[in-house]
Amino acid sequence: MTRHALLVLGMHRSGTSALTRVLGLMGAALPHDPMPPTADNPQGYWESQRIARLNNRLLESAGTDWSNDAAIPPEWFADPCRAGDREEAIALLADEFAAAPSIVLKDPRICRLIPFWKTVLDAAGFETRAVLALRDPLEVARSLAARAADPAFSPAAIPDSARGLLLWLRYVLDAEQHSRELTRHVIDYADLLRDWRTTLEPLRGIAGLSRLPADTTATIDAFLDPTLRRQVRDDTGREGGTVPPGLARLRSLHEAMKGRPEQATAACDAARADLDRLSLLHSSAQTDREPHVAGDTRAAAILAGMETAYPALPRTGRSILFLSGSPHSIGHVYRVLHPLQALAEHGWRTAWLPVDSPAALTRLETTDLVTVFRCPWIPALGAIVAACRLRGIPVVHDIDDLIFEPNLMEAGAFGYLDTLPDVERRRWIAVAADYRRALCEADAAVLTTPPLAAAAQPHCPRVAVLPNAHSPAMFAAAAVARSIPKPSAVDGRPRLGFASGTPTHQRDFAVIAPALARLFMSRPEPLLTIVGHLDIGAFPALGDYADRIELRPHVLFDRLPEEVARFDINLAPLEVGNPFCEAKSPIRCTTAATVAVPTVASPTAPLRAALIDGATGFLAADTGEWERAFDRLLDDPSLRQRMGEAAHAALLKRMGWPVWSGLAEDVYAAVLREHVRAPRNLDQTPSRDSISS
Repeated sequence: MTRHALLVLGMHRSGTSALTRVLGLMGAALPHDPMPPTADNPQGYWESQRIARLNNRLLESAGTDWSNDAAIPPEWFADPCRAGDREEAIALLADEFAAAPSIVLKDPRICRLIPFWKTVLDAAGFETRAVLALRDPLEVARSLAARAADPAFSPAAIPDSARGLLLWLRYVLDAEQHSRELTRHVIDYADLLRDWRTTLEPLRGIAGLSRLPADTTATIDAFLDPTLRRQVRDDTGREGGTVPPGLARLRSLHEAMKGRPEQATAACDAARADLDRLSLLHSSAQTDREPHVAGDTRAAAILAGMETAYPALPRTGRSILFLSGSPHSIGHVYRVLHPLQALAEHGWRTAWLPVDSPAALTRLETTDLVTVFRCPWIPALGAIVAACRLRGIPVVHDIDDLIFEPNLMEAGAFGYLDTLPDVERRRWIAVAADYRRALCEADAAVLTTPPLAAAAQPHCPRVAVLPNAHSPAMFAAAAVARSIPKPSAVDGRPRLGFASGTPTHQRDFAVIAPALARLFMSRPEPLLTIVGHLDIGAFPALGDYADRIELRPHVLFDRLPEEVARFDINLAPLEVGNPFCEAKSPIRCTTAATVAVPTVASPTAPLRAALIDGATGFLAADTGEWERAFDRLLDDPSLRQRMGEAAHAALLKRMGWPVWSGLAEDVYAAVLREHVRAPRNLDQTPSRDSISS
């Protein structure tokens, strides 16, 4: 028998509790252990307490929480650690709903976690439908702010209406994007209270939801008390209080989604592109870390930016469009946002969009140069390349890892594949071939390191190196982080730190595990701090020292300086001789330099170029050299300080923002200068077979 799940997706204070209760009265099973009613929600929440607690933990592991608007990167959903989380979630579903044929699953946090819960519901045997619960964005923001009046609920209040609107936008866009593969129904809170019979009629045909007897209808009538909607939109044009910027666009999005959500896809994609761009632009603002206070200038700035559409401007000869295939990644910051900022400072007109944005082809009409970041060959990219060739616009491919050589992946150079099932491993190898085709189709390539550029040279006629660098905002955040006393200043126990931004660094860490085990055996005082993704249980040599290993969660990039500044010694191990590792950017080393922390690193070519052995850190080629470097730095705190300060000074001189900004301008100006601006016949495009051979 097919089981059915109604997945209620809506921002907090959007009427999801009322909707869920009514679906329960219509026949769908509700959880056995729901949250109890409160003064903030006297009719009840109708969501599982245990599932809500799990969702809180999931958001925390993704470096966010319910009141944070930061995007969750796709890499988090793909992390092997999610396997254990899925097993826990499947068990919770069984406990809360037993064998009920139809269930209603609701928790506003699920809007941010839909890819995770879709796999859970699939594994549990459910056929899932999405019910998108909408409410006017300003009503939601004011309802969140109203909590501040009650001391019992003030910790969950969002006093600033701009921040409330920003959260509404993120939740709604995530819910819309990740529910596209599901059958969907849209329910607006105002419509539900006004006429629930008509509003919910499309749901009656779902298995398990039957025609209602008179007594149940009366119960729903009594339950859906219109006075529950205490924050009501004013359609007279005289909104009470100050109207935040961006409200008109958010309301336009709300109205578009109240129709068929499929027709609102383009509007949602454009809004998401703007939101992601503006969020990263304002990522260093301190108010992002204090959601429960008024005066959120960051949220107001983002919403103000949402009001501004891209102008239809003529080509200037110095106009560049970045198309990002990985807009939620840290690479997007270094390879898209930083060049955009640098080029804008040198007089270029700049913009970026997701590579699959419907607006991308239109934007080409005002563009002189297109750079595509980290995107395999997909139909959307094919259309862009073809359009650029017809218009004589050069296409640059930017990629920050050696993931375009299927043979290297087959040979085991990419350690992350070791953790995957064979079917996933084969998929990665196939995608590598698509990355290579994207590189072959480009007119030029801009890479992060000389070894990466050398690997790209056989596939692209023109290559250039533009290293990753730190923006002025990053340097400012690092300066703040440096001013905070290190934990070792309090307890006298120096920290050796390893920051792992993705789940691809198990084999890198294996390089230093023996040296760390010997260090712990010989010295009682040092501690090891791991930030982010690392399965420490995979290193038996460290098993006896679990009490000396501090595990800290993955953090978003703007908070990374705070974490690295806690280190006394930064660790940057890589597999020397592995082509994938030899091509990697030294960003882990330079991030430590921004907070004046010395690094011990493996001697790959990029790390040798970034670190002056014996002056700004140490290079270590084997276990003995790692141990000697540890001993020297642990024995001499003043050496650690001198090396850290030297690393900071060297970074500013070699790759400070004025230097790097000029380099970025030189690289892209050269691409434009050298490209022959003449349309190319599409018949000259290499075939997929010839590229893959």
